[in-house]
Order: sequence, then structure tokens, then C-alpha cells
Amino acid sequence: MNGARKTRKSVPISETVAVNAREVNVAIEGVDRTGIAGSFTVHLIKNGERIASRFFFQPSDGKEAVAAGGENQFAHFDFLLPIEVVAGAQLSVEIEPLESTGPGQPSLSERMGHPTLSVYLMLESK
Repeated sequence: MNGARKTRKSVPISETVAVNAREVNVAIEGVDRTGIAGSFTVHLIKNGERIASRFFFQPSDGKEAVAAGGENQFAHFDFLLPIEVVAGAQLSVEIEPLESTGPGQPSLSERMGHPTLSVYLMLESK
């Protein structure tokens, strides 16, 4: 296993790397989970169709969980995909809460902060 290549977004500059042009990492970063009541699913959308999903489990009160456990307020999701899947595609994200929003609540997009979508070429090192 010593000679196995590792695929990563970044490496220390002291390492020599190769660019992996076969795969990309589509990252959804900075989802403020305290604004979402309970667990939720993040869907990666390509040209209007779901191509990948990640589930995030949390108690009904995300704010309480962060305060009690010192957990990170922001959630991060990675989708490692073949480059052909996303090349030239229109990408978007849907966040689907498990629990419904009560009446009079701000919209989900107003409560989850300002998450970002990024696409990274991957690096390979030994």
C-alpha cells in the first residue's frame, strides 16, 4: 500500500503531484446548518436532474447541537465525480430538509447563510 496514490484537493508544496484530469471534486461549502431544523439532504443537480446526494443527520434544533457539543456551525459536502459528468453542464444545488418549515419562518435560503459551490481538479501524490 506504500506506493498507492492519494487523491486530494491540496498538498503541502514540499510534495510533487500530478493533476488528475479524470475526476473533479464538486464541493458545497459553508451551509449554516443551525438555520435548518433537523436533518437534511444536499442534492447536486446537473441540467435540472439530480446526479448525487449527501445526507446530513442532526437533531431538530441545530443551534442547540452546536452550542452543546461545540460542533462546527457550517457543513461541507464533497462529490467526487468523473470529469465527463460535469464538463459543460449547468450545475446547481438543492437542500431538502427532512422536517417541514413552520408558517411565518424565513425561507430556507435566508436561514442557511451563503454557501458556495466550487469545482476542483484533484491532485495525486504518492
